[in-house]
Parts: sequence; C-alpha cells; structure tokens
Amino acid sequence: MTYFYRLTCLLLLLGLSALSAREPIQMASPDGAVHVTIIYDNYQFDQDLDTDWGFACLVEYQDQVMLFDAGRKAGLYKENVKLLQIKPEEIPALFISHEHGDHTAGIPWIAELNPSIKCYLPASSVKTLTSRIQLPSNSLGISKPTHLYGPFYSTGDDFESFKEQGLVIKTEKGGVLVTGCGHPGAVAMVKLAKEELGIEVHTVIGGLHLMRTSGETVGQIGEQLQKLGIKQICPTHCTGDNSIASLKASFGEGYISGGTGKEIIIQ
Repeated sequence: MTYFYRLTCLLLLLGLSALSAREPIQMASPDGAVHVTIIYDNYQFDQDLDTDWGFACLVEYQDQVMLFDAGRKAGLYKENVKLLQIKPEEIPALFISHEHGDHTAGIPWIAELNPSIKCYLPASSVKTLTSRIQLPSNSLGISKPTHLYGPFYSTGDDFESFKEQGLVIKTEKGGVLVTGCGHPGAVAMVKLAKEELGIEVHTVIGGLHLMRTSGETVGQIGEQLQKLGIKQICPTHCTGDNSIASLKASFGEGYISGGTGKEIIIQ
C-alpha cells in the first residue's frame, strides 16, 4: 500500500517484535493508479480510526491530489486526518459533494490550516454553507459539468432529483466516480459523466443512498451500472447494509469494501 509500511527488517535486526507504522501520505501516486483513502465513514476498516455517520476521503492520481468532503464531527475528522498523516496544508483543493452536515464539518479546520485552499462547492449549496460555517476564501460554486484541474472533473449539481456534485477522476483507462451520498442516483451520475464530460466511468466509490430502496430495485440499479460499463464498485456510508450486500452479490470480484482507513487502489 502507498500509505503504510512495516519496520520488520529494522526491528528484526534490533531483536524486537515486528511492529507496523504509518507512512506519511505522499502527495502523488507514482504507480499510475488512482488512490482513494477513506478518512471518514460509518463503516470501519482500520481499528485505530474512529467511525461515525458521514463521509470524507483523499483522492490521488499521478501527481495530483484532492480532499473530498469533511465528515460530520470536526474533531473526529481532524483526528483521523492526523492518524493517517495526511497534511491538508499541502493539498491544493477541497471538493464538497453537497451541503449536508455529515459531509461538511471539517471545512473550517481545513481552511484554517490551508487559507489558500481552493474549495469546489455545489452552486446550490453556497448560500446555505456560507451562512452556517466558515468557508475557505477561495471557494467556487459549480453548477454544470466542468473540468476542475488535472484529472479532476465535476458532474455539476444540476440534477432534477437532488442538487449534489460527484467527482470524476479521468485516467487513461476511463474514469472513477466518487460520490458523497449519491442522492441523484449513481446511474444518472455515471450517464452524465459519459454524455457531458466524455468520460467512460468504470469504478464508483462512495455513498449511494440506497438505505430504503427495495432489494429488487437495487438489483436493477446494479444491472444498469454494469450495462454502463461499471466494473468495480465500493458502496459505503449511506448505501445501507442490505443494499451493500445486494451490490456485492451483483458485482462479485468487482465489489470493494469500504470503511474508515481503507485505501482503495484502482489500476
């Protein structure tokens, strides 16, 4: 993994038991893969990191990096960032999927550490978030599908069902879609990436808001996503246990489990 290493050789030389330690986050992914490290989630992967309802992650591809969402509790978000040895002061941009409190609590702390950080917000959420929390001074509302910088694109928030933007990472092999809650629907977001951005998405990661969706409907959504070219899926946060199980069955080896502290590597 990019972010963890073992001190086995040194410890053996010293006659000590092997221990593991975290390596500071690298501000690039030199292996050419997309790296998504989950900072905040209501599922747990790393037992050293706390969990809570909400979502946030770090996204890296080649020499570009971006923070995505900021969790529900600022203190917990801050602690997990520190345990993962992520350095917000060195990251150029923050992407916020939508205005709900379980995705935005850490924004003021990030802005304090990195006053120059560029914050990409859904245009529909700017007024609400400005009245509720301290936003970075360099914030921009996004409404239409657009290129942000490097490999990063926004779907925009102009969906009929719900105003939320998804992050699309364009690679040589297609695209990776990261969603906060996926309120507009993963199918609609994947279709938009193809039709408006010209990016064929092959992987979806994040919340899919299927907690109260019937098993039959979730099965249909899985089929639609596969027809659209989705090969891998990491449904977490607000997807719901039953819906996660259904998508796991649908995607088989293409299913990726989530959880706080999980590093997802997409080749």
